[in-house]
Amino acid sequence: MKPKTKLEYKVVAANGQLQSIGQEPVDWAFKHCVEHMAFRTPSGTTTCMDCGHQWRNDTNNKKCRCPHCHTTLEIKDTLRRNYKEKIYFSVIDIQDNLQLQRVFRFDVTFHKKKKPTQSLMEVARVWIDENGNTEVTGLRRTMGCYMDSFAWNSELELRQYKEAYLYIADCYTYPKCKVIPKLIRNGLKNSFFDIAPQRLMSALLTDSRIETLLKVNDITALRHFVMHNDDLNFCWASYKIVLRNGYHITDIQMWVDYIRMLARNGNDIHNAHYVCPTNLKKEHDKVRARLNGIKEREERERQRIVAMADEAAFEEMKRKFFGLSFTDGIIVVSVLDSVDAYYQEGNALHHCVGQCKYYKRPNSLVLSARIDGERIETVELSLETFKVLQSRGICNGNSPYHDAIINLVQKNVGLVMERMTA
Repeated sequence: MKPKTKLEYKVVAANGQLQSIGQEPVDWAFKHCVEHMAFRTPSGTTTCMDCGHQWRNDTNNKKCRCPHCHTTLEIKDTLRRNYKEKIYFSVIDIQDNLQLQRVFRFDVTFHKKKKPTQSLMEVARVWIDENGNTEVTGLRRTMGCYMDSFAWNSELELRQYKEAYLYIADCYTYPKCKVIPKLIRNGLKNSFFDIAPQRLMSALLTDSRIETLLKVNDITALRHFVMHNDDLNFCWASYKIVLRNGYHITDIQMWVDYIRMLARNGNDIHNAHYVCPTNLKKEHDKVRARLNGIKEREERERQRIVAMADEAAFEEMKRKFFGLSFTDGIIVVSVLDSVDAYYQEGNALHHCVGQCKYYKRPNSLVLSARIDGERIETVELSLETFKVLQSRGICNGNSPYHDAIINLVQKNVGLVMERMTA
């Protein structure tokens, strides 16, 4: 892609001046990002796949420590002799006064009684100027259902900043970061708090509210509002009241939903009495029950009319996911395929997935987890990061299957990706 703007010309010039990152970040990635394993045979002979040392281990422990290299290892009972690990990690740097995130693919092959072999390839470089404008230089994308379908022999050139580059940039980050002075002024140090670095840096450079959240050290709210800008716009005035009153929000997603329901119920969301409840869950459920109880028949009819109006837009937005379902043999997870299904789900589990109009969110997918046809939890999956944003059971609690449901959804995100590229 040929540069057209001043920033693109500056990025192209800076892109050609970058040097190797050196060995230290690679050693860090190997130590902290790659899964380290010990292979144990039925006889109890255990091999450290890092250094090749062998010893006898007859315990039932799932982890151990290599007597030779002292690495903490995950024990796997197997007769295999090798395995491969592929991860992405990034290095945060500065080049020509531009903030830079360099994303690398790191492949490690472990062999029994041999040293691991390593392969490193730079995949993308995300460039951000002090005004938050973003450009990317990276490998060329190829056709395929996988997010990291790249032409590995292509050059790191100026590309359109598409979803794939955003996806792989949300990865492990080398802790020794170099950031531009404006980001330091806005509160960023050496941690990204499990937020995609590009998202956090762009937000800090363009939105003073994100700067406030970081400087008051409300990391949970920071994570949520960086991902949900519409929630930030709606709740910011209420959140400032929270700050002034020194109130601690125990569950940011529940609090945001609570504020939205207060507004729908006609309550003053600029009043500390409502905004800072002593028991958030209790008040959240009370407001939700009030919304469901006041003129129930009229409300349901109004919701039905609204649903009919929104159905066409919802179907256009999420049609490609309709019919998507997967199971582990016990739990069945299926996409909610109509606006009415959202309301039925919310009414059955006593939460606000319908009332808060989750069906209007373009960047997330809502699924229902059921066992023998009975609703267990409702799952919201991000269509940007492909991570589970939340999973709520009855009255916003966690069911006994909470972890299993999240793991099942994460294991099947590939099916969601296929639908997106179909």
